[in-house]
Amino acid sequence: MPAVADSPLAQVRRGLRWTGLLFWTVLLVHSLLAPPSREGLTPEELLPWGAVMVAFITVFLTAISLPDQPRWQRLALYLAALESVLALVGNELLDANSVQAGLLVLVAAQVAVTLPVRWMLVWVTAQTVALLSVFLTHWNAGDAWAFGTGYFCFQLFAMTTAQTAVREVRARQQLAVVVDELRATRALLAEASRQAERLQISRELHDLMGHHLTALGMNLQVALHQLPAGPARGHVEQAGELAHTLLSDVRTAVRGMRGAAAPCDVRAEIEALARTACLPVHLSFSPEFSVPCPVQAHVLLRTVQEGLTNVVRHAGARQVWLELACGTAQDGGRQLTLHARDDGHGTLRLQPGCGLSGMRERIESVGGTLEVRAQPGQPLELLARLPLSGPVTGGAA
Repeated sequence: MPAVADSPLAQVRRGLRWTGLLFWTVLLVHSLLAPPSREGLTPEELLPWGAVMVAFITVFLTAISLPDQPRWQRLALYLAALESVLALVGNELLDANSVQAGLLVLVAAQVAVTLPVRWMLVWVTAQTVALLSVFLTHWNAGDAWAFGTGYFCFQLFAMTTAQTAVREVRARQQLAVVVDELRATRALLAEASRQAERLQISRELHDLMGHHLTALGMNLQVALHQLPAGPARGHVEQAGELAHTLLSDVRTAVRGMRGAAAPCDVRAEIEALARTACLPVHLSFSPEFSVPCPVQAHVLLRTVQEGLTNVVRHAGARQVWLELACGTAQDGGRQLTLHARDDGHGTLRLQPGCGLSGMRERIESVGGTLEVRAQPGQPLELLARLPLSGPVTGGAA
């Protein structure tokens, strides 16, 4: 199976995991070497703080490693809230050591990859208010507000950096998808251009050479009837037979050129789209799979692309199965069938704006049908049928 690109959130979380572990180690060492732990706290007093620090990094690594699915990310937010509490408790145990509050900056970066901006601001504000309450119990009001405001700005910076990283990874993956789409479109256009060129040449052969050869044959027939028996009549008769044979050869060549359209290599383009998906895609092609028409090939590629995009954005799936087969339709014509299914949680109500309307319009424009099977909490299934012969009612969007 082709390599699968991680989702933007997964890539950022992987980097945040190692950054967070290093950040936690630096804070741990600094807190042990700096006042008040170095000067005033006994080993018995440091023991609860050490337990809190170990609990924090354990919860952090657990939360940052959860799968990128809605139900797991809700759990990750609960664990992040627990991390905030542990960071505040650790700060209190060290008599409001300002360095210890840096753990809240790590939490802000962690939740920034999941929450929207408005809820992220609420989260950071709540952490800052709780931190101020700890500072005010140990420091004077001026110092407490100064450090509290500073850590609020640090949290905003961490939040912005994390969200920028997510947008950058997402933009890079979208660019890769666009490149694959352009490559597929270029291949389809090249094939369509070759077919158009073959069709143009066949028309020229039929209209020009066919016309002249037909006229030549008729003139030779007239000459044959007017000539008396003799050697000249035999040569004219032989020339008429050659003209008839040449006309038959031209017609055979024209039919061959009209039917010589090689099937578009849609399979390679679909495999390229699967490689840039953000989750594993299991592809299955029937042995007789082929799409000879560029219009149907374009519709199929756009349907696969939009289907994968909707699964990643809305289904919460971990993997997708795509089955493509060519067979016989009920009317006796050739038909291509695309069956897509995932292992996601489904949706409570299908939204036309989620790309389904566009897929349906494209498929119906070439005389096909789209069937959607969805139940709340169940995987989503798409069944598309495209005729490979017959009239096309419109262009693909």
